[in-house]
Amino acid sequence: MTASTTVRWLLVWVGVALPFAGCGGDDSRPGTVGPATGATGAVGFTGGNGGTGGSDASADAGAGGDSAVQDAPIDVAAHCTNNSQDGDETDVDCGGSCPGCAQDKKCNEASDCAEKVCDAQLKTCRAATCVDLVKNGKETDKDCGGPNCSPCDDNLGCAGPSDCKSLVCNGNVCQVPSCGDQIKNGIETDVDCGGTCPADCTLGQGCVGNFDCTSNNCVAQQCQCPVGMVIAPATGGGAYCIDRFEVSYADYTKFWQGNPTVQIPECQWNLSYTPPQNWPAPLKQEDWPVRNVDWCDAYAYCKWAGKRLCGKVGGGSVPTSDYDKHTASQWHNGCSAGANLYPYGQNYNKDLCIGAEYVGNISGYGSILPTLYPMFPGNRIETVTDPATPKQACQGAAPGLFDMSGNAAEWEDSCSGTTGASDSCRIRGGSFKSGQADLTCAANRSAARNATFDDVGFRCCSP
Repeated sequence: MTASTTVRWLLVWVGVALPFAGCGGDDSRPGTVGPATGATGAVGFTGGNGGTGGSDASADAGAGGDSAVQDAPIDVAAHCTNNSQDGDETDVDCGGSCPGCAQDKKCNEASDCAEKVCDAQLKTCRAATCVDLVKNGKETDKDCGGPNCSPCDDNLGCAGPSDCKSLVCNGNVCQVPSCGDQIKNGIETDVDCGGTCPADCTLGQGCVGNFDCTSNNCVAQQCQCPVGMVIAPATGGGAYCIDRFEVSYADYTKFWQGNPTVQIPECQWNLSYTPPQNWPAPLKQEDWPVRNVDWCDAYAYCKWAGKRLCGKVGGGSVPTSDYDKHTASQWHNGCSAGANLYPYGQNYNKDLCIGAEYVGNISGYGSILPTLYPMFPGNRIETVTDPATPKQACQGAAPGLFDMSGNAAEWEDSCSGTTGASDSCRIRGGSFKSGQADLTCAANRSAARNATFDDVGFRCCSP
């Protein structure tokens, strides 16, 4: 190569245009690299400026920067991926204007780290924790939420219910607990009940005290049936409470002494709650079933006691045509458990429940001739091994439920109309006067609302 040729190529390399014909383009096509006026070449990462175009006015006379040596346009992030620590990086390809550094990489400040935590003394990035006062890792807000940290307080960020103490995430914000969000949260003792909620909890729901329960009876942090009642499972799910025994003279006396005013429209004619006979309680019968009460007396007592006269499963009155359906009648379900003809089974046993044929030992009347026993209905005790837990033979469909057959018959919330005193209402279970046919769970007996009988009492259910 001659000296002149060497100089020529050197000048091309530094971007100086040469006054030689054909330098702008090699063929007959118009030159496209540099315009005739001589554009400044693009700045490369290592290269210099492009050359000045030729002075020829023809389109192919100009010679721009040689594409063979011109670098690509600069990428501001290029140095973040070159496997070297350069620019403002605090470690290789991270920190500064590059993505944050991983754990144990070098840093100058929190922004240099992927988890926004830089150890001030060691100048290294730390892993995310739930106590670093920074929203990082998988947290949904500062030091809370996500799979690793505790749920967030109200009004903090969330991605789902589990991120929130309230268990309610709406619009990516943890919501304040309410008594209508269908979640057990806040200081509720169960879903939307108990605590400061207006609704008390029902049977089987959680509680911390009696005040949390509609039954006013919290046992082992669960709402139980009111004292004196037992739980009766309902067919198809759910349960309700029913009095263990018929309402006693002692219980009814407390109601009567309060001079209550709880009549319903159908009972406006009923101006007195005083039974016309067998009142006050006969001697030594204070704990026996109250008798000679009419339907309205029974209904009013149960309402006063915070319960209701046993009626339809789920609430309301039982249609009179459904007296023998355990799916409809609380009373029939409690007696039969949906399967039994009698409380104790399918076969009649005159010695188990106090009917006309009953012969047994009524507590307190052991010396009375057996032929007189039917005259004394009561919560009779067959044998007493522990006075606090007497053994009862006439047990019904639920443990602890007694005398659903015989003893005293019972009014039911099941009437044929709403006109008042003359409406016909159901009487269930038979009494100490009844024979075998009338002692079944489905026995059919009715009387007017205002009727009273010396063998008819009642019991209550809830709810």
